[in-house]
Amino acid sequence: MIIKTYVVNDMKEALIRAKYELGADAVIISQREVKIGKWYNPFKRKGLEVTVAVEQERRGVNNIQTKEAPKYVEIDPLADNQIDDEEDPLIDGPFPPKAEINTDIVRDFNGKLNDQIEIYSQLLGKDKDSLTFEEKKAFVQLVMKDNPLNNKLDLGKINVLIGPTGVGKTTTIAKLAAIEYIANKKKVGLITIDTYRIGAVEQLRTYANILGVDLEVADNPAEMVDKVEKLSDCDLILIDTLGTSPKDMKKIEEIKENLSAIEEEINTYLVLSLSTDKDTMISILDIYKHLDYDALIITKIDEVSNASNLWYLIENSSSPIQYFCYGQNVPDDIKVASLDNVFDYCKENGLYE
Repeated sequence: MIIKTYVVNDMKEALIRAKYELGADAVIISQREVKIGKWYNPFKRKGLEVTVAVEQERRGVNNIQTKEAPKYVEIDPLADNQIDDEEDPLIDGPFPPKAEINTDIVRDFNGKLNDQIEIYSQLLGKDKDSLTFEEKKAFVQLVMKDNPLNNKLDLGKINVLIGPTGVGKTTTIAKLAAIEYIANKKKVGLITIDTYRIGAVEQLRTYANILGVDLEVADNPAEMVDKVEKLSDCDLILIDTLGTSPKDMKKIEEIKENLSAIEEEINTYLVLSLSTDKDTMISILDIYKHLDYDALIITKIDEVSNASNLWYLIENSSSPIQYFCYGQNVPDDIKVASLDNVFDYCKENGLYE
């Protein structure tokens, strides 16, 4: 597979350059808006960074640089990302000027992508060379376009963590609170409704005392409203909930009643342990939809011997994956979820072998 990235003024220019250099079988993998111009120029113009791919044996002969560059006319947007000769005809005329691009960055990107495809192939139980073009294209699209790791929520003012017992909700709240308070200088407030588990409030209070942030305890919906109002001057409010069995719909409904009392907009994160077996994981994802969670936080990555469950979530989750947690250290053992972090962790810990 040949992968090229173009920095261009618009999509028309990208299509022409891709067709000219890679042929009509080139496929658009991704596009994003960028600023074009020297780093010291405050008046950079808007442009596009477009990444395309083509199977090597299908590469067109148009990449011969000595060929006279053709002219071009208006062309329609791609249908299904495929460059079509009949719909986008090229006629005689000057070839558009080459836009600025950092070839070192592209080379590094291609090298990293090849390493990631190697790991991906092993996760699939295949040899890298046996992957079909369609499999490679699907992987590149996963890396470059929509996937649960690229669709992030903005950490809003009120954020709630829900999930089964023992997945690490309280420790994760402590990590997020520490990062936002220490690194981002935000005023943080904590609320817990986990008054069932012995020591739950004390555990969170210990973290709150260390950080010097306020902790409130709510036992019912009315108290939840009161505690949120009490922390209204905070930049960030993190709410810890009681851990429940996915089968205990009574407690899940109790959590929903408490959260429904909050009038402000909230972000709800389902915390899921990667050490959970796949069938149980699927059940948890389904049952907790009753609480309308917005995104996932994946914990205990350090406790698994392979990445199959993580890869399953990446390929099948309809919800964004926001964070990875891989240990008990506060606030160190948490990262914003990304494919780079997935592959780095798999490579460092041999989870793909």
